[in-house]
Amino acid sequence: MDPDDLARLLADRLQQIVPPGFHVDAADGMLWYSSDKGRFPGQTNSYQVGRSGTYVRDNFPLHGDSHEDHVVGVSRQALDELQDYVDEASHDPWPGRIRPPEARAEVRDSRLHLWFADSGAVVVECEPIPLDLH
Repeated sequence: MDPDDLARLLADRLQQIVPPGFHVDAADGMLWYSSDKGRFPGQTNSYQVGRSGTYVRDNFPLHGDSHEDHVVGVSRQALDELQDYVDEASHDPWPGRIRPPEARAEVRDSRLHLWFADSGAVVVECEPIPLDLH
């Protein structure tokens, strides 16, 4: 799978699970995280959250040795970084209630599965992404 295509697919799936007021977009091999202006306190309580992102294309080859490792690793990184963005912008442990759950990613039956888990229990999951890893 091409990293730019993966970024676009991840943006679609992640947009489906973020809380209202948050946005996930893909451009030039990167995922961008943003929020509605003036809605969330942000790190400094200025209500100027700004944007953040994950370099899917640049980080793709840094995770493991196989193509599957690259897909899983950069996808899990994107979940982690999106979670950090939402947590810091909203001051809530998204998608958890008390603490942020762990980001998880794996390939099963040629499909990329992405979810957050707390004590092994799924808190929220994305619709799987079909993969062609050949």
